[in-house]
Amino acid sequence: MENRIKLIRAGLIGLVALAMSLFFNPFAPALAAEANQYFPETGHTVSGKFLDYWNNNGGLTTYGYPITDAQMETDPETGKQFLTQWFERHRLELHPENAGTKYEVLAGLLGKDLRREALTVDPDFVKADVLYNNAYSKEVQWYFLETGHNLRFHFLEYWQQNGGLERFGYPISEEHSEIDPETGNVYVMQWFERARFESHLENANTPYDILLGLLGKQIKTPKAGSVEFMWEIGGNNFNDLKKPRRVAVDGQGNVFVADTDNHRIQKFDRNGTFLARWGNGGNGDGQFNSPQGIAVDSQGNVYVADTNNHRIQKFDKNGQFLARWGNGGNGDGQFWFPKGIAVDGQGNIFIGDTYNGRIQKFDGNGNFLLKWDCGEITAIAVDGQGNLHVADSGNHRIQKFDKNGKFLTKWGSYGGENGQFNSPTGIAVDDQGNVYVADSWNDRIQKLDGNGNFLLKWGRQAIADGQFNYPEGIAVDGQGNFYVADTWNKRIQKFDKNGRFLTKWGSFGKGDGLFVNLRGIALDGQGNVYIADENNIQKFDESGKFLLKWGGCYYGCGDGQFALNPSGIAVDGQGNLYVADTNNHRIQKFDKNGRFLTNWGSQGEGDGQFSDLGAIAVNGQSNVIVADSGNNRIQKFDSSGRFLTKWGSWGSEDAQFNQPNGIAVDNQSNVFVVDSGNHRIQKFDKNGKFLTKWGSYGNVDGQFIDPTEISVDGQGNVFVADTNNNRIQKFRQR
Repeated sequence: MENRIKLIRAGLIGLVALAMSLFFNPFAPALAAEANQYFPETGHTVSGKFLDYWNNNGGLTTYGYPITDAQMETDPETGKQFLTQWFERHRLELHPENAGTKYEVLAGLLGKDLRREALTVDPDFVKADVLYNNAYSKEVQWYFLETGHNLRFHFLEYWQQNGGLERFGYPISEEHSEIDPETGNVYVMQWFERARFESHLENANTPYDILLGLLGKQIKTPKAGSVEFMWEIGGNNFNDLKKPRRVAVDGQGNVFVADTDNHRIQKFDRNGTFLARWGNGGNGDGQFNSPQGIAVDSQGNVYVADTNNHRIQKFDKNGQFLARWGNGGNGDGQFWFPKGIAVDGQGNIFIGDTYNGRIQKFDGNGNFLLKWDCGEITAIAVDGQGNLHVADSGNHRIQKFDKNGKFLTKWGSYGGENGQFNSPTGIAVDDQGNVYVADSWNDRIQKLDGNGNFLLKWGRQAIADGQFNYPEGIAVDGQGNFYVADTWNKRIQKFDKNGRFLTKWGSFGKGDGLFVNLRGIALDGQGNVYIADENNIQKFDESGKFLLKWGGCYYGCGDGQFALNPSGIAVDGQGNLYVADTNNHRIQKFDKNGRFLTNWGSQGEGDGQFSDLGAIAVNGQSNVIVADSGNNRIQKFDSSGRFLTKWGSWGSEDAQFNQPNGIAVDNQSNVFVVDSGNHRIQKFDKNGKFLTKWGSYGNVDGQFIDPTEISVDGQGNVFVADTNNNRIQKFRQR
């Protein structure tokens, strides 16, 4: 790919602290002579050079209201002091060593300060490849070698017009969706050394469609009890796919993928090089709920079968929303989980209205034309000769028919080799007759010629170091290192406190150190690692060396044995081990050598009874706290199994649960519950009093899809196994 990398070189003077000899406030002599402005909204005054800078560089729109007065602060990196004043969106700093230059007042490096840990581990913050869309000028698509990030289109325009490098610094992330911790709203964002840009679609066609994040307020005056996203590891990078169900190809050979379980559309060139993406989970314009169909017309417009929203959405070739039609039902123009979609040479749209068992035909504007009954079609594509290609998902094959329905040929079988499929559910044909198949359960795209001969593939499962395939367990040691039960990859991965990969161990099998269905994970005070596998407990040292195991049985198990898949495991201060023996509906207690001590519980809804046990945790008083998932409640016991209290019921209100699976306690004995079915975390005090909650359904930073496990380190940082997003997220409590 030909591309010119835009290099920005600037002799920006670095941040140097005020000399220690300046013990007096440099503003003091200026306050009487220079202008000052009092802001009753926050009760603070801005004066002198800070007021001049504030007025001349965007004022309220750019910086917000002052939230402190001018004050001396220490730079945590250099130990030097300088004068600062905090605003809702920024921190201004006075640099007398730059007196007489435009750098005498600088905006602080708040973006870099807030995302320092993310820079080396988070997929959105680590150095990225150059992105270039040849449909647009290179002048609106820049890449910065200094930080290894792209800055494009609307964000680039705002950066250029509002101070550029001097005011905002270099980009330190790619564009991505994230939750604003101050408002709880989801925005497309990009982080810079000194700022965070937010795209506010509700302000479209106004001067406020891009705003700076409230970084000053987030750091200096956070909401009480708020939780701030810090980073994620794992998840999906630009060209990672999660159960892609459909593909479509335009006239230039660009490939559009309905990245179903990521609730977005991705665009690649004909060689599989990433170009663009759009969408996230939701039901607004441009949002999706498991899109499973996609097609492109001759003008490059993209039509998406937004399956679980029971509608069709139309976009231009760059992902700009144009129109939508349909809702849930069986009338003309209504749909029930539509999955298949295709466009013919005249621009007519054919919809596989899957669970209504029919095909509906529309013009390019969504006007209903006709319908006919058929079977449960999951994907359809039409080639230039009018031949129809059908993804026969249940038989793991592709079938080809002429325009009158006459059978022509078929290819494919079950498997993971080239030309084989595992539930293919999407298909498209380019203008050379090549066929692109969304090989969904193999997490890849395959390209074949018109006769079914394999040509190439791309996409991958998350098997590399630092990636996950359905992580279900997480635990943190005393040094802040954390261990992840990477369930479907049959291994344990270990990371340092900043998310950097350290080591891994395990693979599929029933021998020592091998795993079949690992789920729970716990650590003792000596750093030993305990794993709840299919029907046994395995013990390892901190480096992954196998030490011992116990358990074993499937049904009708005795003391010290487990039925299939014990789901939770925890260790108390004395090294005793507690296991949630899920399918026996009981808790079992062992000493550190695996010797059976006691058990309690049975199936039911009474106090001390359980249904579908989830995770288990032990607080500093050796009380045992259990996620009683099937009963949608939390139960608390002493170390001998004596019932103490319970809280919760089914629902989505505060202190209600929908399948609580994960549980953890901090060093104040506060209880954190992974409310899996509600896709959120809830926090309670040690007596079960509700304190706060965060999260919602989705794949942006701070959202979850079926999270299952949680752990809290000694500093109160919270780590969540965001299972169906295949990632770990870290949060900081305020």
